[in-house]
Amino acid sequence: MWLRRGPKAGLPSGGRPARERGEVNILAAGMVPALIIAIGLVVDGGGRLHAEDEAEYAADQAARAAAQQIRIDRAQLGLPPEVDPARATQAAADTLGALGVQGGVTAVNGATVSVGTEVTYETTFLTLIGISTLRVTADAEARAVRGIGQEES
Repeated sequence: MWLRRGPKAGLPSGGRPARERGEVNILAAGMVPALIIAIGLVVDGGGRLHAEDEAEYAADQAARAAAQQIRIDRAQLGLPPEVDPARATQAAADTLGALGVQGGVTAVNGATVSVGTEVTYETTFLTLIGISTLRVTADAEARAVRGIGQEES
């Protein structure tokens, strides 16, 4: 057995390297994109759920704050509560602004206030397939009442 030493050691005769062959398993090549998409769905799906919770929480808080803005003149006369639309809209806007969420009062009907919110989640992995944001909306309703356990107006 002869061992070559020097600059052409390990090369076949003629000094040229042998052709190297590479193989990729088709299953492995197909699994990589599928795995990235699966991870993206888990991470960005979780982010979307978090954004949904944030939108619902903000809508609930804004509706409660707005429903507390009753017309004082009616309350002083002992009449059923009625929400002041201008003050309710401002209270909801202040609450949503403090929470950093877009939205506002969608309706004021007597003692009932409805609020809608919107939160946008910026994706991490799904941008690879062209989905850069996920938009989530939520609605909440609150009603002013005379006291604890007195639902009737």
